[in-house]
Amino acid sequence: MSILSRSVFKEITVGALLGGVLFTFVLFLRSASQLFAILVRSSAPPRTVGYLFSLTFPDALIFTVPLAVLVGVLLGLSRMSGDGEITAMRAAGVPGRRVTAPVLTFAAMATLVAAACSLWLTPWAIRERYRVLNEVAAAQVTANIEARVFDEQFPKRILYVGDVIPGPVTRWRNMLLADVTPPEERPKRSRELADGPRITVASEAVATPDVAHNRIQLTLLNGSNYEIEKDDKYTISSFPRGDQVIEAQKPNEIRASRPSSELDTIPLYRMVYNDRTVDKARRLEGMIELHQRLALPLACLLLPLVGIPLGVSSRKGGKSGAFVVTVGLAFLYYMGLISLIGLSLPAG
Repeated sequence: MSILSRSVFKEITVGALLGGVLFTFVLFLRSASQLFAILVRSSAPPRTVGYLFSLTFPDALIFTVPLAVLVGVLLGLSRMSGDGEITAMRAAGVPGRRVTAPVLTFAAMATLVAAACSLWLTPWAIRERYRVLNEVAAAQVTANIEARVFDEQFPKRILYVGDVIPGPVTRWRNMLLADVTPPEERPKRSRELADGPRITVASEAVATPDVAHNRIQLTLLNGSNYEIEKDDKYTISSFPRGDQVIEAQKPNEIRASRPSSELDTIPLYRMVYNDRTVDKARRLEGMIELHQRLALPLACLLLPLVGIPLGVSSRKGGKSGAFVVTVGLAFLYYMGLISLIGLSLPAG
């Protein structure tokens, strides 16, 4: 690579990094707002929160890498044109097309990065994000208990807690648990039980979510059990410490709005073109997703080809002008993308 090509490549790289960080940050805020709405209702550890936020970057990079290449080309070539370097180069007998080779080299490298994000990294990140979000939701079953409210969300159980003390380990004060399981479904006892519920009270309970089995493990302190027998007598048994399990209802699973976005590219291709059992609507959704994955990385080559003549011919405006042109071209490109996607969808 000649000195001129290295100089142009360096100019483009610096501008592309600057623009890439800016555009990625803007798109990251849009994606992060949805995560904030979910995480604000949970007590996920900082490590999990950071991991979830990092999983939003591959999806953003699909759109920001082409913009970064465009703004890098415009910033670099506009600066060279404004300082008279392009004019000096032409006066020395070097044709203006010599700047095309380093620009296309950089664009090809960016295309590989965008293709890796589009074809492989983003589907994996979407699956991983929803897997972690579902785990966070399942682990929060103890945090959803409200104090001084009879909670009937548990199968065949009614729970009342006088006070909830949140923390790394959730503690319940003055707990009452009514087991309304029919007598014939309860374990056999020496004496027959009436139809009334089995009541368990405890001064304190340590609630630990068992995510794998979708239940809550309770460690009861200073508790008592009350049962009604057939002859209307109460059987009371006290204990200083005991264990009990509450089966929880499975939380609603968080899924992607477009299921095809979670599929890897090769299974997506097979689903669209080889699987004849897929209904028409899902096949169309898969085709749009597949073609979008293939088209977006190519923007890294298309947009710089538009940016080269604009950057070389620009003598005024500087960095602000380059950003304005980038935003305008990006708006036109992605509006065209959205419009064509809309046209491909069936009416109604």
